[in-house]
Amino acid sequence: MTALADRARPAPRARFAAPRPVRIRTGHSYHVYFTIALGQRNARFVERAMTPLNCLFGWADSVSFLPEPGFDAIHAWNAIPRLTRRPFVVTFEDYLPRTPPDRRIAWLEERLREDLLSPRCRGIVAISDYALRQFRQQHAGFSRLPELLAKTEIVYPAIRPRVAAPKRPSDRLRLLFVGRDFMRKGGPILLRAHARLRAEGVPVETTVVSSLAWSAKDYVGPPDAAYVADSLRGMAQDGIVHHRSLPPAEVYRLMDAADYLVFPTFHDTFGFVSIEAFASATPVIATDTCVLPEIVEPGRNGYLLPFENDGVVGKWRWLYRNGEPGYLDAYERATAALATALTERLRTLWENRSEYGALSEGAIASAHGRFHPDAARRRLEEIYERLR
Repeated sequence: MTALADRARPAPRARFAAPRPVRIRTGHSYHVYFTIALGQRNARFVERAMTPLNCLFGWADSVSFLPEPGFDAIHAWNAIPRLTRRPFVVTFEDYLPRTPPDRRIAWLEERLREDLLSPRCRGIVAISDYALRQFRQQHAGFSRLPELLAKTEIVYPAIRPRVAAPKRPSDRLRLLFVGRDFMRKGGPILLRAHARLRAEGVPVETTVVSSLAWSAKDYVGPPDAAYVADSLRGMAQDGIVHHRSLPPAEVYRLMDAADYLVFPTFHDTFGFVSIEAFASATPVIATDTCVLPEIVEPGRNGYLLPFENDGVVGKWRWLYRNGEPGYLDAYERATAALATALTERLRTLWENRSEYGALSEGAIASAHGRFHPDAARRRLEEIYERLR
């Protein structure tokens, strides 16, 4: 074929080029790997610290000051981006702006709320219906609340399952507690239940992974060092193994081996440890408060312990009131009631071990269903297209 004929041939049609992934600036806290960085195909994450001032100022986790070079958009966790013109999405766990009663700054909340209403904000992602209820209550009476809600949707946190099949019960009642803030997450409740079960002859073995962190200034408390010291004495009883800290792989190994994760928390905005347990096919026994009724389905993947909640958001009535008279008595009453309920539940579960397989099957089904990363990833990919 001549050169002239070559020139006469039509040029080959150009192949379709997929859009370049959006460069998403985000943080690198552990929350990010449950709620944001889930393998979105239309994103490339730039992970750096988002709220470095949080160690100095209590309000600093509500806002992030970001220079602009190096990214196209922002996906923040709780902190609303400032000093940037880039569009953003923000995922939140309860208060947004993050100005709860123990550190509320009215003018900061109002200014950050204007940022949420601005065109820069392309999406507000609540991690649960509990978070959405708290958001509504926080902004009740605000005339532009409908505009905020129009931008808001729920996307549950996710974790990839580690097993595919349910477990069988062991020859012991193997319990696991994982939580840094021991008093807030109800650690003493489990210690009391363990002692009672051992006294009844139940072969219970309990593993605790906790730094036993506590502060008198904590919003749950309790603000009494002597009470805390007395509670921690239960850690020395027979059948309890305590680890102050373990690598994640070791914690997951313990979850694989446990019959139940026990999570009798007074307050948790999500409690990621619960879905981490589901990923091991381990049922969860948790307090009926905050988001946990959305995670634990009684009789299917675990059980809930009755709790005294408010009638609006669904959290403990005494939250943020640890400086009031009567708080320590309320904390002790709740601890005693939950310890009794937990003991009764665990005794029943031990006596009906033949039903364990169904609970484990429900746990792994939850991990492969509502809390699987694929569902959250697909929705976040759709949201990210608004950021181009």
